[in-house]
Amino acid sequence: MSEPKPRMFMLTATRLAIHFFFKPHLKELDKYFDITLAFNPHLDDYLEPLGLPVREFSVPLERKISPWNDLLALFKLTRLFGRERFDIVVTVVPKAGLLGMLAAWLTRVPRRVHIFQGEVWASRQGSLRWLLKTIDGLTARLATHVLVVSASELAFLENEGVVPIGKAKVLGSGSICGVDTERFKLDPIARVRVRQVLGIPEQAIVCVFLGRLTFDKGLVELVKAFDLSASTQSDLWLLLAGPDEEKMRVRLRDLLPKEMNQRMLFSGFTQNPEQILATSDFLCLPSHREGFGMVIIEAAAVGVPAIGTRIHGITDAIEDRQTGLLVPLGDVGALAEAITFWSESPQALAIYSKAARERVISMFEQKKIVEYYVQYFLELFPGKVQ
Repeated sequence: MSEPKPRMFMLTATRLAIHFFFKPHLKELDKYFDITLAFNPHLDDYLEPLGLPVREFSVPLERKISPWNDLLALFKLTRLFGRERFDIVVTVVPKAGLLGMLAAWLTRVPRRVHIFQGEVWASRQGSLRWLLKTIDGLTARLATHVLVVSASELAFLENEGVVPIGKAKVLGSGSICGVDTERFKLDPIARVRVRQVLGIPEQAIVCVFLGRLTFDKGLVELVKAFDLSASTQSDLWLLLAGPDEEKMRVRLRDLLPKEMNQRMLFSGFTQNPEQILATSDFLCLPSHREGFGMVIIEAAAVGVPAIGTRIHGITDAIEDRQTGLLVPLGDVGALAEAITFWSESPQALAIYSKAARERVISMFEQKKIVEYYVQYFLELFPGKVQ
């Protein structure tokens, strides 16, 4: 009679992280582990059900600090871990990391893995930065194992003293899930169809942002840079795609003169990001903080190169002046120059597009990245997983 599968518990704040990053891992890990997945089902409830072969558990996690809900979640997790006796607890995102690692440590779960994929405090100042940084440091010390999604983020965490040197590792070339290049690919048909749906002229040069509409993504700088470039580039359009988590739309509209607003579109959350990318010419991610910048390599797979800020995480996803362009954080002028350069230089844009796609296929194919993660978890159970 074969031994039962080891019991894995994975915790994240919402299903969003699983939906975009960890679904392929869980489908593979289900072959070797009995998996329980936990998140707050009331957040990001616009997403379709995950449809994974795992048990789901509700935890009252909130994105922001919420002492009462956080204590309630900690109590619920501690009681669950004490009763269920999981063999491994895996956490993704900061809030889930602190509460999950603390509950697992209190109940002596033998294997505790936290995955760092971007730090909120990296773009903060003063006491809030100290508090959030201290929380991440505690999470790293409560964990028995730590993964980081990019080499530059790992160096940052070690230099800041958040993660003890030598404790964490990056799998492969980085990223949390790589890119499904059978889904994200060149698609000239989608380019034409989506432009027609959105009302974008066929000859337009489209700069796209794809992600959560939040201040930390550098959207204020992006719209200001677009205003500078579009004033001399009559075919330049800006497409902002993603959930508006901080009610940014009105604020961003107010940054542009009325006539320019006609060339800035909001398409909201999409279940088909590959089609939004396919309709675009280049991506802009002027983010203040990133763990890796997944959308950059997804865009590259579609043949859409990126402009990004020169910060840790993004510097792993873009090879400056090879597969994309890097600009200083917060520099609207430099961002506008990069946008104008690609708007005026279709030949250069085509060269960057080819190089970006080739790099993704070589280094970030999803099947390869998922295999790294599955093998990592299997190695934590030597001789016990069949």
